[in-house]
Amino acid sequence: MVCSRRFERRFATAVVASGVVLLMFASVAQAIDRISVLPGFNAPVNAISEPDSNGTRYLGGNFTAFNPWDTGNGALVGASSGDVNPTFPKVNGVIGAAAADGLGGFYIGGDFTCIGPNTSGSCDGTDDVVRNRAAHINANGSVDPAWNPNLDDDVFAIGVSGSNVYLGGNFTTVGGIARNRAAAVTTAGTLTSWNPDLNGAVLAIAVSGGNVYLGGDFTTVGGIIRNRAAAVGTDGAGTLTSWNPDLNNDVLAIGVSGSNVYLGGEFTTVGGIARNRAAAVTMDGAGTLTSWNPNLNEDVRAIGVSGSNVYLGGWFTTAGGIAHNRAAAVGTDGTLTSWNPNVNNNVRAIELSGSNVYLGGWFTTVGGTARNRAAAVTTGGAGTLSSWNPNVNGVVLAIAVSGSNVYLGGQFNRVGGTTRNYVAAVDNTNGTLDLAWNPDLTYNLLYSVNAIGVSGSTVYLGGFFNRVGGIAR
Repeated sequence: MVCSRRFERRFATAVVASGVVLLMFASVAQAIDRISVLPGFNAPVNAISEPDSNGTRYLGGNFTAFNPWDTGNGALVGASSGDVNPTFPKVNGVIGAAAADGLGGFYIGGDFTCIGPNTSGSCDGTDDVVRNRAAHINANGSVDPAWNPNLDDDVFAIGVSGSNVYLGGNFTTVGGIARNRAAAVTTAGTLTSWNPDLNGAVLAIAVSGGNVYLGGDFTTVGGIIRNRAAAVGTDGAGTLTSWNPDLNNDVLAIGVSGSNVYLGGEFTTVGGIARNRAAAVTMDGAGTLTSWNPNLNEDVRAIGVSGSNVYLGGWFTTAGGIAHNRAAAVGTDGTLTSWNPNVNNNVRAIELSGSNVYLGGWFTTVGGTARNRAAAVTTGGAGTLSSWNPNVNGVVLAIAVSGSNVYLGGQFNRVGGTTRNYVAAVDNTNGTLDLAWNPDLTYNLLYSVNAIGVSGSTVYLGGFFNRVGGIAR
């Protein structure tokens, strides 16, 4: 997998005698993104009250969205509800790959160097731990202390099989030991002797039977020519097989089903034969190209296989000359299906679980309905959009499903935004949003709340607005 990559106002307040009267003049408070444990907002916070008797602070400003969970670049969300789990740890860099461990936890890879609840940069050694580019997060949200491959460069792909975790990327050492772009680490954390030795990045991994299928931008494996795709045995040092599709450009996604290996990427030929961005090659022998030919007009970045369908996601807008925006399903017999979510921007990740296809990427709508960067669509028919809606504020690059949980990884720092026009109430100690307290000031780009005072059970607001809860004020 591959990662691509104020406004200031000043106010002063005067609190006068009985009750609280708020007057706006000139003075302090730059746009605030985070204050101590308080979560993030999508625009300036201009006023923060002292805590009331219940430990609640009231915030006002120009914001219209309150994002209670500052997740870093990874988040765990419910598979049916889309609600974020706030206990999962943050990371300080991009997550480009994720894989379930089968026990409720996840292996993650990317360009991060630190994991922990307080991560915002380098580790301080208090609540966070050093993890260079790969980590294992247990089901309870803790970082596995024994699993620490310690890679010197980015991880783009992860495959889990039995007691081994296969890593692909741009790294050249694992724990200080030479491993060029691919390595296997046991689930106990031990580096194995498996060492394919590639001359370019590994961007996709699939494990099936006794083989690990690798895709990327490499041209040699163990010094032997293999253009962008290769199969290496799972045993010993990783014996290179005769499987050799020979593609003319990068392979970005791999799916294995039945006797075929499905490839997606930027290529336009396989073994010298035209195949635009997607192809199927037999698993046996040297890898015979099949007649399966979706013929897409732009890159394929993600593949998922379920039953008789191959689900594709990427940059494309047509499949076989027929409009399919960024997502399509093609039967294993090569027939384009009616499944057509109609996504308005690029799809970067696909994961199938039960009757759902989970999509991640840059998009903001699916079938014309708002879905920010993550969505779930049914596998059947034309692909019905589900209510699952994590609402992510940046690109989703990786998805993994384990039971009732979905792990999202990418380049974002807010998941699960809750609308709050100009004013919100949050708990003083943990930053939890008070869901019941919502004055709902009418949104207008020119409006704002600029001052707040609390007296007894009453909150006083001052600023530029004319309606509260639909009533003129």
